[in-house]
Amino acid sequence: MWTSYGDLAAFLGSGAQAVGNHLANTPAVVNAYRVLTSEGRVSDGFRWSAPQEAGSEDVRARLTADGVRFTATGAADPVQRLTAEDLAALLAGTDDDRADGEDTAQGATAGITPGQETRAERFFRQLAADDSSETVEAVRALFAHWEALGGWIGHGSGHVITSAYLMLGEPGGPGRGIWPMTLYPGGGRGGTAEVVFQYLAAREPFTDRALRAQLLSRLNALDGVDLPEGKLELRPNIRLSLLEKERNRQLLADTLTWFRDRWESRTSS
Repeated sequence: MWTSYGDLAAFLGSGAQAVGNHLANTPAVVNAYRVLTSEGRVSDGFRWSAPQEAGSEDVRARLTADGVRFTATGAADPVQRLTAEDLAALLAGTDDDRADGEDTAQGATAGITPGQETRAERFFRQLAADDSSETVEAVRALFAHWEALGGWIGHGSGHVITSAYLMLGEPGGPGRGIWPMTLYPGGGRGGTAEVVFQYLAAREPFTDRALRAQLLSRLNALDGVDLPEGKLELRPNIRLSLLEKERNRQLLADTLTWFRDRWESRTSS
């Protein structure tokens, strides 16, 4: 994977030139050679900053050794580029890590006193504030389908944005802790479904990259979805508004059924 000066600057809220200057003059920065121009090329002004790297092999050779592919034009493969959004997803402490524990184990009503808004209610209130009624109803139907498959909906405990997880396994039981995606209200930008490839890579049976690739292929069959293979190690987003199309709703429902079946067959394979 690689990123650009502009992507890193956008993530940091800085400027590309300032980022470049910092990387060039700060020996402690690790993997600075993975930051390239927006065209995927090594900057003309790049210099190895750490003393121990002086006289090292050229940058492209190091990147190639790290698994970065290059096109026929000599540019780094854009599919392997980490955007500002990708960097944020990798570094942010999201609710994903907590969904495996007590925050979702009791479901949508955990810690709720009588008359208090539940997490499920808050999720849909936040979703409705930013998305159409058609999208909201499509998400409700998606949740109902997931529950009909034997799954359950867990909700994160964030006080600003309440997330929703499509969970499999008994809460608190040995099968606890796997989910294909996390849904977020948009907060002014439209709700999204985050496909957690990065998380699935450490969970059976989806440690098999071929299975994750099948999941990506199935999602790409939805109209308006085009996730590159380079996202298989990340957590890309799909707009929930795409579920307003009946075809997309059916394809996603079929995909979730496939996911459930793969997970249930993990002990018999």
